[in-house]
Amino acid sequence: MHLLDLKKDYHVHCNYNDHSPQELSIEKVTRYAEKIDLNTLAFTEHVRKTSDWIPRYLEEIDRIVSSGTKMTIISGFEAKILKDGTVDFPTEYEGHFLIASFHTRYYNKEDWLSALKSAIALPYVNVIGHLAPEESFDLTDDELVELSQLLKLNYKTVEINAKYRRPPMEWLRIFKNNNVNFHLGSDAHNLTEVGNFNPIRNLIEYVNY
Repeated sequence: MHLLDLKKDYHVHCNYNDHSPQELSIEKVTRYAEKIDLNTLAFTEHVRKTSDWIPRYLEEIDRIVSSGTKMTIISGFEAKILKDGTVDFPTEYEGHFLIASFHTRYYNKEDWLSALKSAIALPYVNVIGHLAPEESFDLTDDELVELSQLLKLNYKTVEINAKYRRPPMEWLRIFKNNNVNFHLGSDAHNLTEVGNFNPIRNLIEYVNY
């Protein structure tokens, strides 16, 4: 397990979704990230199988990269985990950085856990985003250990998410004890959230120290 690096933000949105400010352009996010001295920035825009903006989005990121920057810029996506364990992602873009996250409540632990395990096994998923139980259930320690083993077996990273302050500390403890890999994601939907990990300082300190 590597130490968490506050200069790397692996979960940032821009204006290709329908709920971020229109002025949140890829260029503005990049320049702001440079200003606050990030060294790695991953654009992970919300995507669906039906999204028609993907070529424009990737071309815009490529233009920023080719224009010159000292940062590592990653072109990626965030896709919803579906009830059948697939993700809402157009598979022709496999190979791009992909976060799989829950964005729907199932109100059923077995359905939720089955979908998560299936998503973890997908080879083109890199990260499990803002992971936490629903309000109606939690996982046992044994279930979390099993989940840790599955994450490691499939080389998946668990995101420590600043927006939702996840995963819960108890989950983090078991994941850490079982050598799950972590990284940081602000889940930024505006400029001031990019690279801002202050809401999860306690989680970062627990992992790093």
